[in-house]
Amino acid sequence: MQIITPCDETMDRQGRTLSPWAPVLGVIREVGNEELTRRAAALNRQMGLAAPLGAPAARLYDPLPVPLTAAEFAELEGHLKQRASLLSLVLEDIYGAQSLMRSGQLPPALVFAESHFLGPMHTGARLVTPRLCLYAADIIRAPDGRFQLLRDYTGVVPGLGDALTLRRLATGVLPELFRAGALRSIRPAREMLVDHLQREAESGLVAVLSGGLAQGRGSEDGFDDALLARALGVLLIEPGDLATRNGAVHMKTLSGLLHVATLIRGVSGRDLDPLEQGGRPGTGIPGAFGAIRAGVLSILNAPGSKLLEAAALRPYIQELFEPLLDQPAMLSLVDKREEPLASLAPFLGLNGTIIKAPLCFRLFAWHDGTGWQVLPGGLGLPIGLEGTPTGLGLKDLWVLDSEEPHMIPGAQPAEPPERLKILAAAYLPSRLADNLFWLGRSVERLEAAARLLMLALPRLESSTSLPRDMAERALITRCLGQAGLLPPDVAGFAISGRLLRQTLAQRRPIAGLLREVARLVDASSERLSPSMLATVRFALHQATEALPDEEAALPTMLSFAATFAGIAAENMSRDGGWLFLEMGRRLERGETLAATLAILLNGPVERLEPGMALGIEIADSVLSYELRHAGILAPGPVLAMLLADQSNPRALAFQCSALRACLQRLGADDDAETAKQLQQEATNLTGNAIALNATLSGIVVKLRQLSDRVHRRFFTLLPEAHMLEEDEILEAAQ
Repeated sequence: MQIITPCDETMDRQGRTLSPWAPVLGVIREVGNEELTRRAAALNRQMGLAAPLGAPAARLYDPLPVPLTAAEFAELEGHLKQRASLLSLVLEDIYGAQSLMRSGQLPPALVFAESHFLGPMHTGARLVTPRLCLYAADIIRAPDGRFQLLRDYTGVVPGLGDALTLRRLATGVLPELFRAGALRSIRPAREMLVDHLQREAESGLVAVLSGGLAQGRGSEDGFDDALLARALGVLLIEPGDLATRNGAVHMKTLSGLLHVATLIRGVSGRDLDPLEQGGRPGTGIPGAFGAIRAGVLSILNAPGSKLLEAAALRPYIQELFEPLLDQPAMLSLVDKREEPLASLAPFLGLNGTIIKAPLCFRLFAWHDGTGWQVLPGGLGLPIGLEGTPTGLGLKDLWVLDSEEPHMIPGAQPAEPPERLKILAAAYLPSRLADNLFWLGRSVERLEAAARLLMLALPRLESSTSLPRDMAERALITRCLGQAGLLPPDVAGFAISGRLLRQTLAQRRPIAGLLREVARLVDASSERLSPSMLATVRFALHQATEALPDEEAALPTMLSFAATFAGIAAENMSRDGGWLFLEMGRRLERGETLAATLAILLNGPVERLEPGMALGIEIADSVLSYELRHAGILAPGPVLAMLLADQSNPRALAFQCSALRACLQRLGADDDAETAKQLQQEATNLTGNAIALNATLSGIVVKLRQLSDRVHRRFFTLLPEAHMLEEDEILEAAQ
């Protein structure tokens, strides 16, 4: 009896190295296992940073590729095109004429019982785009060298983002492998896919719909969605960013609702439309099915397409090649018993050793409107069979170039449509603008709390009974209560440094503020570049490490805030998300400064000296004041520096001026006028030190009202509330 064993991808039956693998094995020997381990770690770090989410890679990646010859790829390309064509015809029939079920070629009982069959998607006519536009297949090489189909992907197609990104990053991690050339580029195919998507959208919006970015950070599918969006240069959105109006799907942006033409689906079809599927409100897009049926939304792939992945239908589909295509099936199905006989390929193990493990090839195809195109690359994946070592990563799939030039047929690239001039950040999703706005506020809140505590602790430790010192301690205690760093029951009294430390240890306010900053960094990460995210996350990590002792951690908090401010100033363009980050920072800093000064400068002019000294310190303006005024405290110079000095980034007028500039660029002229008036009010205070508390408290209220209007205008997209005039009431009554 002949024992059948898996073939080795790297060798023939005589033990000779196959030519495609020679460069790969040569690099393994040249670089060494230890260095390969370091290269693999670098690749995984870069893959994590490549996603807009900026999270650690959701799976492992192997720097060693899997090469295919041009002849092998040509064979697989034909197999994939044939199978994708058949599956597309079957899908159109199931949700259309249903002739295959009427003839008994597909058992109706199996089709209707399958959980991914979606009755609402059954239409009398074809959709404007094919129901199957993206397709992937996992293929193995059998012991006899033939390729066999392991599984189809016809619903959500996983791994395309990994494949497009892995090729780009692997060139920098293992440049030794790319010196010889002879590798077919995937760039032309990617550009053709992008061109096709934009052409079909007809100047509409194209986006990748993820099942929830927050959940996606820890999931492989969500991570792949993020990589795919960046690789194709399109938006990454979640169902909450979308709304259906007048039968069409729109994205909620800062300029209102923007029509969405094409979605690449990362959400299960069963969860896409809770209105028709009975799902939970908020988990999908109510009305999406109607938009698809009406032809105003194209979605890749159409809901219900995952039906063809059902194992029960595979043998019946395999019998349809002759009736529908008039040709035999090129790819045979893998028998479950034959799966362990998949060919073996070298993988880099966790300890740096080279491990031979069963391999499957994942290839991707898309429909360009006239026919199927196959990506000349893909992924090599370890098959999770019993006995296969854990910790093996995904590989880049190479197609070696033949001597003849290879041209990818397709439509000529179109010139990008000319876009009208729009307001800054108009296409920014309101969810992202909201997150960036509150990120700016949270960072400022953290910095203000740390700065106030660093000022308070040494002064509250003092036991002197001098009137000035006692006045300072009373003012500081009130400021701590106003900032929420002390509970209300003790905020009205002068407390000791020991009581403040005990309160900090129990309430841990700095830890809570830092957690909120970290949450908002994650929520806004798709608008931050990889280098920005790496720097901010490193500073966050340092701040978190210092947290067990909140008092000792205060300088680290200031260091993080300074790092964040520098990153925002030097690495972000002055439009888009930066405008909302800047607005959040300026609103929070202005409101905090005005509220603090209202406490410190509350009293007759002759008793303002303790409050003026604390105000100069809290505003980090001690050096500037000493250089200008020799340190002599007087109401006029102090108020000018803290309230009216537009060259001082800690002055109240500076915050109002920056707010005004942001609001003007966003087209909020009425709110910009409010910011201008607040700036004038702050400036006018420098000549009148009487009733400072009342005026500053009024500015605090107006800044909060301005924040509410910004939230209503840009984030909730609601009209301004107003009272009905008497004539309107009479007219409504009639």
